[in-house]
Amino acid sequence: MVSVPGSVIDESPEPLSLLEVLQSVDTHYPLLQAVERERGVASGRFTSAQGAFDTNVAMAGNALAPGTYENYRSDFGLSQQFMTGGISAFGGYRTGFGDFPTYSLAQKTADVGEFRGGLNVPFARNRDIDRARATHAQARLDIAIAEPVIERSRLDYMRSAARAYWSWQGSGERFGAGERILQLALDRDEQLELKVDSGAVANIERVDNQQNIAFRNGILVQADRAVQQAAIDLSLYHRDPSGRPLLARRARMRPVPKPVPPPLSLYEEALARALRSRPEFQRLSLQREKIVIERRLAVNQTLPGIDGQLVGNQDAGYGKSQLSGIEGLDRQVLPASLIIQMPAQRRDARGKMQTADAQLLQIDRQLEYAEDQVRAEVQDAFSMLERAYEFHKQAAIRLELARVVAEAEREQLRLGRSDVLRVTIREQAKFDAEILEITARQEFWRAESDLRAADTSLGPAGSGLLDAAPAAPGTPPAPAADPPGMRLP
Repeated sequence: MVSVPGSVIDESPEPLSLLEVLQSVDTHYPLLQAVERERGVASGRFTSAQGAFDTNVAMAGNALAPGTYENYRSDFGLSQQFMTGGISAFGGYRTGFGDFPTYSLAQKTADVGEFRGGLNVPFARNRDIDRARATHAQARLDIAIAEPVIERSRLDYMRSAARAYWSWQGSGERFGAGERILQLALDRDEQLELKVDSGAVANIERVDNQQNIAFRNGILVQADRAVQQAAIDLSLYHRDPSGRPLLARRARMRPVPKPVPPPLSLYEEALARALRSRPEFQRLSLQREKIVIERRLAVNQTLPGIDGQLVGNQDAGYGKSQLSGIEGLDRQVLPASLIIQMPAQRRDARGKMQTADAQLLQIDRQLEYAEDQVRAEVQDAFSMLERAYEFHKQAAIRLELARVVAEAEREQLRLGRSDVLRVTIREQAKFDAEILEITARQEFWRAESDLRAADTSLGPAGSGLLDAAPAAPGTPPAPAADPPGMRLP
């Protein structure tokens, strides 16, 4: 096979296992890596939400040019919003030196300046929660929500990888079946050539067989194309350590394992695991918590705004005076205030409460449906697995009977009691039965992968029923060389 741009040929001599493909998806699959960046996105939002609690620094300086009044002023301030109780604090330092008009004497300070500080304490609204703390809590939940989103994508990608893997394995067996049926016709042509030369059979018999050779060569070309397509599809999931797609050679193929009877307890175990571990439940539950926070904030907005404020100022340094009035610089101010405000109708807050209540009902219904959907997925996957096992049993019986009939017909031809047409019909029936049996094995392991994706157990940690699966009976191992059209340059 000529590699597509960006891909390389997988030169490993070992059989390619499903576990190796799933590990490659978990480590190198680009779309999964893209989804995993959700952690960074959520972390960035959380950092941004913490910005509401940053310490704010403010500085200013003023100088009045020489003239009627010449003075110099500076101001430095800090403010801090705390996570606890909605409390905020501020502090600062300022200086005011020089000549000031009588209406601006409050700007004058002693030579060391003036210190100030204060607290704002909410008693009702914004005490337990406010917009900054709500956004902070929701951003923290976004970090947690990223995990079920990633896990859901991981399960979907691994399910697709498992299906691509079984399609690739089955394509190799179909190619092998095509090679075998073609070889029968080629061997028969050599025998017919001798018989035609000796006059034992008419040349039309050999012509009929050669027509069959051309037909089977066409089947083999189609099978070769299917192998190449399956290898290309698999390369999207099977990658090298640098992340480049790997085109698996046919030398890495092995027969699709024979289906094993599903244990009686498998359905109950899978359903319990799915209901306990499916990422959809975790994601919806976390989204519900975000709405609960939004509702708490809306309830908070219905409360009256009752804030207590305490502010203090103190002059310091040379120039202090006990005088009162405009010349006194020993100012010690410690006012306490109580500020009350509230919209009369509070429609904004009540509307947000109604919205949150409706969203909570939506989430509850979605959770109920998610449980029904998960249960249905597990039921459907298990039903498919059971039926696939039973279907394979019948396909295997049909294959064995078709094999017996085809061998018997070839023996009749050897004894001169049959003809090429009847042998061709029997061989084609056996070939069709073999293709159906291969497909049945494929479908069983696809169903097994679907079930493990539904119950969250599909992943590089194990291979499920595959651990106990024997090799397909009577199926020769895949050849170590690439088929025609897939040879390396």
